[in-house]
Amino acid sequence: MSASTSQFGAYKAVDVETASQGKLVVMLFNGAINRAEEAKRQMKMGSNEGVHNNLIRAQDIIAELRGALDMKAGVIAGHLDQLYEYFQHLLIQANVKKDSSLIDECLDLMAVIRDTWQEAFDSLAKAGQAEPAQINAHGSAMLNLQG
Repeated sequence: MSASTSQFGAYKAVDVETASQGKLVVMLFNGAINRAEEAKRQMKMGSNEGVHNNLIRAQDIIAELRGALDMKAGVIAGHLDQLYEYFQHLLIQANVKKDSSLIDECLDLMAVIRDTWQEAFDSLAKAGQAEPAQINAHGSAMLNLQG
């Protein structure tokens, strides 16, 4: 491992450890999107192993997002869980069928949700309504998830 690679790893670790909860949600979505995009590139190159590995990584990230949902928080958490489950379904089917159109559908949806979270957290920060540490990974401290 080169010095620059290890320095980047150390920087990334500090970035994750010091990120607000909102930034972490966006970072997770960016990671899932990057893995799905890489799977598409691998598909074009004919690397089934590369496709598989990247789609599994994207699924794992979505599983982390699902696992962090506070299902007691209200209706929106349940809807997010269903949406995240659909993302996983698309990624699994794309992997089984090696179908890039399923990856495209998932990418489009993930980008919309990622951008929505980014806007929500940015608006909250701009309004000064909550400290980053007070916001959980899915925004229940800033949104009324009771319905």
